Amino acid sequence: MSVAEQIQALMPDLINGKRHQQLEEELAESDQRTGRHVVNGIKFPFHVTRSNLEAMKTFEVRDDDVFVFSYPRSGTHWMLEIVGFILHDGKDDFDRTFMTNGLEFSLAEDPTKVESVTPGYKTYAAMASQRCILSHCLESYRPPQILTKQPKVVYVARNPKDTLVSLSKWAPFWDFAEFFWAFSLGKTVFGSWFDHVLSYWRQRNNENVLFLKYEDLHKDLRGSICKVAKHLGKDLPHDVIDGIVERVTFGGMLKTYQHLEEERGEEGKRMTSHKGNTFLRKGKVGDWKNHFTVAQSALFDKIYALRMEGTGLDFDFEI
Repeated sequence: MSVAEQIQALMPDLINGKRHQQLEEELAESDQRTGRHVVNGIKFPFHVTRSNLEAMKTFEVRDDDVFVFSYPRSGTHWMLEIVGFILHDGKDDFDRTFMTNGLEFSLAEDPTKVESVTPGYKTYAAMASQRCILSHCLESYRPPQILTKQPKVVYVARNPKDTLVSLSKWAPFWDFAEFFWAFSLGKTVFGSWFDHVLSYWRQRNNENVLFLKYEDLHKDLRGSICKVAKHLGKDLPHDVIDGIVERVTFGGMLKTYQHLEEERGEEGKRMTSHKGNTFLRKGKVGDWKNHFTVAQSALFDKIYALRMEGTGLDFDFEI
């Protein structure tokens, strides 16, 4: 029995009174309605077109690029703020293009307009160096030149229970129990959390790769910032590090986002949210306890143990 079949077998026969076949049919209808599509077995939102994924193969990487990769809702924008301040010696006058452009995205309002939007990879191609590039690309879809030119890569991973809850807020068309089922089986966009995280975890010893956990940022923000700075080759004074710490706390980022919205209007709102969903929600570890039932938590613990066994990777689910 495959791992996927084992996870399927762990699921209750009925979820909200629906059998798995009914859930599959409803999910397929929802995917068609919202433009979600499957490429090589992985589901993508309509913003990530087939042509964008194909363009990753020839995207021109620069030696001084900094890529920030993550599974969605895992602290991506938090890490981008940290990297931005580090690269600019604690100053906030850096290019915030990453806030409105993911490398593989064409951020249109709906599927009918996606071809009229400039893809993220074209926006990044026109940027001056040094580029800070946001991407949710799975390891297998990354630009191949990342392996040959060795730019800096930072991967941030968040425990899957909190990731699941945060991602569910971006899918209001699903009941939480149904979203739990889809996430656990890797049927949400960007595929399985386990596959995504573990593919980068296996590269953690590569010299150009830094693998960080969202929870460790919470436990030791200053130490984590110093680790990122060292990875990026930046030796910053203590007072600059202290300033960055203050600016990238959750409260500090809220102030930054509020300032961007007030100063830039609609453009600012596009930098801090997408289709009404803010990039900053609660910024906490352990919020999953307010959403999971006892049975769901126990079930997910079994799935987690099954998928993570022997990997050497483990997460804090509360701190």
